[in-house]
Amino acid sequence: MLLRAEVKVAIVHRVSRGEEDNLAELRELCKTAGYEVAYELKQVRPPHPEYHIGPGKVEELRKVVQDLEIEKVIFENDLKPVQEYNLAKALKVPILTRTQLILEIFSLHASSLEAKLQIKLAELKYELSRAKEKVRLAKRGEQPGFHGLGAYEADVYYDEIHRRIVFINKKLENLKKHMDLIRVERRKRGLPLVSLAGYTNAGKSTLFNALTREKVRIDSQLFTTLTPTTRITRVAGKPIFLSDTVGFIKNLPTLLIEAFYATLREIALSDLILLVADISDPLPKLREKIETSLQTLYGIGAHDVPILLVLNKVDLVGLDEAERRVEELDLELPYTLISAKHGWGLGELRERASRLLKGFIRVETMLPYTSESMKILSEIFRLSKVDAVSYDSEFIKLNAEMPIQLAEKLRRRINNGYFRAFT
Repeated sequence: MLLRAEVKVAIVHRVSRGEEDNLAELRELCKTAGYEVAYELKQVRPPHPEYHIGPGKVEELRKVVQDLEIEKVIFENDLKPVQEYNLAKALKVPILTRTQLILEIFSLHASSLEAKLQIKLAELKYELSRAKEKVRLAKRGEQPGFHGLGAYEADVYYDEIHRRIVFINKKLENLKKHMDLIRVERRKRGLPLVSLAGYTNAGKSTLFNALTREKVRIDSQLFTTLTPTTRITRVAGKPIFLSDTVGFIKNLPTLLIEAFYATLREIALSDLILLVADISDPLPKLREKIETSLQTLYGIGAHDVPILLVLNKVDLVGLDEAERRVEELDLELPYTLISAKHGWGLGELRERASRLLKGFIRVETMLPYTSESMKILSEIFRLSKVDAVSYDSEFIKLNAEMPIQLAEKLRRRINNGYFRAFT
């Protein structure tokens, strides 16, 4: 939860002719950051070299900032340092871009050391690309957002940021080695990895809780999940690792994708992706969010991973309307309809996910009554889908479906019994 008092802001989006504005999503981002949107401005025109928006709109904003006591102005557009400087000088308040706003939200929601370092790295890279120009501008006379920079020399400020980037990269590399060891140990257990992915606020964490009976944080705000949470659960009896991952968003800043690449790469290493989308969104927005999510997945190298589209929040529109929307979407991906909040459709989801999972094999085995057999039996029940088990005077007979890696491991351990694997 965000504890700070809400700050009044104005939001701005300059669009080219024929381009739709993105003020609704920017408004949601502001809400997540704890800002109160007191004024919205859209202008259709080419970017103005001095202010990005036209001088007339700058004057309009100046009056609004004064009359409504607005404390920040937030642009959907990226701004050049000189445009940010000129706007801050004219409006007398700090100017933020969408990229800076998203970085701020990520920083507010980061809980793990890795996430905090990744966000700081993204912030520093953003600042590095603008550092020299910002210092030069600050020497003209400091404005909101440029305070303190006038005391630096441009090269000194740039080198200081670069030094901090190198330091954080080293710390992240050490953390990566630790996470790689965890992944190796996880893979040794032979269980497939299923990742929940999708547009932010689609209900991934609610679905994760429903499938695992966990209680990870659920919030209507954007980007509450920044550090993946992984648990063992089952789909149609098959044991899997299920991972809840960071949400996607339209035009996610490249520097954030780069900073979170190791985290996002986990999705690309999955055996199955459950791509969660909100079926209650207006159709054009739903289609755009699915496309954005797929572009992000393909961008991190998930081309060859099977994807099951999970259309969530059916309870908000009703089953008939949800099915009508699916027809209109004309989907190429396999899909399933659910309400994670109410548990509706989860059985069908598990069955469809199970059919898409590769790497399982059927096994017949007979184990003698030994202490080693009891250990093997316990492992089979824990990490396999057991279809039949019977006990006679000499052997425990068992039929199960299990990951190939686990089957190979068990084959080597069973010396005095019978083991047969088949597809």
